[in-house]
Amino acid sequence: MNEKTCCRKLKSVALWTGAVLGAMAGANALIGARAPKPHHELGGAFGRYPWRFGDLAYTVAGSGKPLLLLHGLGAGNSMHEWSENFSVLRENFTVYAFDFLGWGLSDQPESEYPAEDFVQQVLDFARDVIGETCVVVASSDACNYAIEAAHRQPDLFSKLVLVCPPMVGEQQIVPPPLVSTVEKVIALPIVGAMLNNLLTSRSSIRYFARKQMFYDKTLADDALVNRHYARGHRRGARFSVAGFLTGTSRLDARASWSELTQPALLVWGRNTTISGLETAPEWLAMKADAELLVIEKSMLLPHYERADEWNERVLEWTKN
Repeated sequence: MNEKTCCRKLKSVALWTGAVLGAMAGANALIGARAPKPHHELGGAFGRYPWRFGDLAYTVAGSGKPLLLLHGLGAGNSMHEWSENFSVLRENFTVYAFDFLGWGLSDQPESEYPAEDFVQQVLDFARDVIGETCVVVASSDACNYAIEAAHRQPDLFSKLVLVCPPMVGEQQIVPPPLVSTVEKVIALPIVGAMLNNLLTSRSSIRYFARKQMFYDKTLADDALVNRHYARGHRRGARFSVAGFLTGTSRLDARASWSELTQPALLVWGRNTTISGLETAPEWLAMKADAELLVIEKSMLLPHYERADEWNERVLEWTKN
């Protein structure tokens, strides 16, 4: 191939690449403009806690001893995960819930989201906002943050309720050799935004909800999909999603769990396929005094799917 031909081919590739990137940028802008704006729906008194790397959105309601709700991670997740529990719990506790940094209505800095930052958010919020010993109720990945926080500062947390806690390595979406590559792609403004738009599309959210979240597939309705979609398309959301995909935001809390002194209740939906009931024996072997609650006909969100039973059983345990 002579120099002239080579130059023509390179120019053609450059033009094609520019056209593709231009089309992607246009599509990203259109998707962003059309995405609905998320707003607070959980109830209570809404506030913002100025944490070290950005503000955390939170709410508080009720009276009595404090209880802290921690949502799981995933496309568009937020404290609204507890919408079927908040009003019942607030009749018995002063209930706090917050969105982790990068999620929900909290700030979304364009940076990495290591697991240690999530643990520190739990510790700092409990100390600075709640200010006294509380019960902590956590879902999915947040269970490990709660365990680690309670192990480090047991004076801040009296009891733990852990819903579908994942073992380390579970739900590893991206193979370890590709982690660095995915992180670099996500950081690219145009390509990263497009990847996030695909991962947080309404069809992707609905597919995951039907496959993993709910035994009753009708719960993956338009309202839920639209809520997750709106939160998943906020500016900067792709960086928190990257931590979820690559596993950098996941934590191995098994050592801390085995040394934990506080009472703990493990809750699983009987039909959960990820972070499932089959891992319960290992959790119980590491902490023999932990108790187990299994909710029938439910999957990853038994507190949402079978709220009446979950509320009754968890309230009974937490108040004893």
